Amino acid sequence: MEDFSFKLTDAPRPAESGNVFWYLFLCAALLGTLTYAIAQGGRSSVTSLSEDKQELLAADIVAYADIVGKAVTQLRLRGTLVSEISFANSFLSAGEYGTYNADPQNEIFNPDGGAVVYTSPAALATVSGTEEFMFLSGNEIEQVGTTCGDASCSDLIMVLDNVRTDICTKINDIIGVTNPSNTPPTDSDIDLADKYIAGNAFTHNEVIGDEDLALEGQREACFEKADADNTYYKVLWSR
Repeated sequence: MEDFSFKLTDAPRPAESGNVFWYLFLCAALLGTLTYAIAQGGRSSVTSLSEDKQELLAADIVAYADIVGKAVTQLRLRGTLVSEISFANSFLSAGEYGTYNADPQNEIFNPDGGAVVYTSPAALATVSGTEEFMFLSGNEIEQVGTTCGDASCSDLIMVLDNVRTDICTKINDIIGVTNPSNTPPTDSDIDLADKYIAGNAFTHNEVIGDEDLALEGQREACFEKADADNTYYKVLWSR
């Protein structure tokens, strides 16, 4: 009689067959997870925004800068000297622009002065999402006020750095600044270090608008720097 015992011994048992399918399923699931993670890791950290959202964010920056600019003008009409104007506020780091409430009637962000409520830029408007408005005194804007190449011609400006490119171009569209080839105009740099504190002297570290005709004579614009970051500025007082 022929021995068929090897066939019974070599035949896969139901439990072993089930394990094989389980391992195949687990491998497929892990492969899918890995593929998704790689795809996510390759995506840009900058959120894509609709055209309407870009316009709203850009308009918000322009409108707020206009409010601050008008407050500066109002204080000057009341007789406040430019050297007395203060951007001290209770929101930013203590002492960054002087001591808040030390001279209330001359403070832009004090109810007894300019009565402007300090508001941070929308997080989506900048690449980092953490930028704050700055008030600077070390830059001269080409053909705005007097152009002379020294501190006596530096202008008082409001600045937002690290602006998204799509928001930067929308800002220029709103205020009528040309975007060459649909990209922001360029200028090598801007001095972001010399923050304006009431009573301090102006300095002269950078000239904006002497490298790109689209920026020359512009009291307000958004441009790309040499480091590829975009910066928005508005002249609050020209000298």
